Amino acid sequence: MQSSSWQSSLLALPFARTGESLARHTTIRAGGLALVWVEPQNEAELVAFLELNQTVGAPLYVLGSGSNVVPTNEGWDGALLHLGKGFDFSRVEESVLIAGSAAFLPKLTRFALDNQLGNFEWACGIPGSVGGSVWGNAGARGFNGKGFEGRDSAADFAGCVAFDRRGVRHELGRGDVEFAYRRSSLGELIVTEARFSLKPLSVEQARVHKDGVRQLLEVRGRTQPANAASAGCIWKNPKVEGCVGAGALVEQCGLKGRHCGAALVSEVHANFIVNAGGATATQIRELARYVEEEVEDQTGIKLEREARFW
Repeated sequence: MQSSSWQSSLLALPFARTGESLARHTTIRAGGLALVWVEPQNEAELVAFLELNQTVGAPLYVLGSGSNVVPTNEGWDGALLHLGKGFDFSRVEESVLIAGSAAFLPKLTRFALDNQLGNFEWACGIPGSVGGSVWGNAGARGFNGKGFEGRDSAADFAGCVAFDRRGVRHELGRGDVEFAYRRSSLGELIVTEARFSLKPLSVEQARVHKDGVRQLLEVRGRTQPANAASAGCIWKNPKVEGCVGAGALVEQCGLKGRHCGAALVSEVHANFIVNAGGATATQIRELARYVEEEVEDQTGIKLEREARFW
């Protein structure tokens, strides 16, 4: 990691520091150091950083909760922006849930139900934050009061506040953002707050939905390596007729349990690569590439990554 001309300028900011380990900030527990770690606590600090960075020109990467990323052993030789605890807030206005970018999704699920608002149950087991979930349109099985359904951030998204790389604030409505499977049109915008229009519930309905959350978490605990260090699902489910999912495809190819060093294709769910203890980012990447090559050789299907590999 080499010193850069912009480094001293950014480190003059009181909320910036150097040499932060990415393994501490990613759920797969791997990765090198960030040359400059920037952690603003409010919009004013965020704007101050973005305006300064427009002048000094540091390479910029935005990191949320680190639940769907695989860094490199070399870390990030630039500025890594992570919104601090000042962006961890939530409130309710009528049937609209308003949350800061750093709000943790499982905690937000409970907050919504405590305020008798439903349809956010899909987020109960996702170890991510609001900003990243909107930017990447995260999704999972949810609860509709009678049964379970696939649901994502886009389903109830009502708008957001986002900043561009120049530090200009934008208030976006539902019609200003396009969503697709695990992606959005937000691009380089940095989400700081999001709004979700949720379903009002009676006290009894909220109790039923809380029971649904317990069931969802029980299923997740049985079918996914929920307590292991991972980046979540590595691959998107292929849109191929007859293919039930990426995990089933990897398992069909006999790759469950395959490892590269301490990086392991999960024995619980083959769409997860877990860090069994001390795996390097390079080992994780090599294992992902091996799985992709084997699946394509055996089935002709090319897996597309859902996790973000730097």
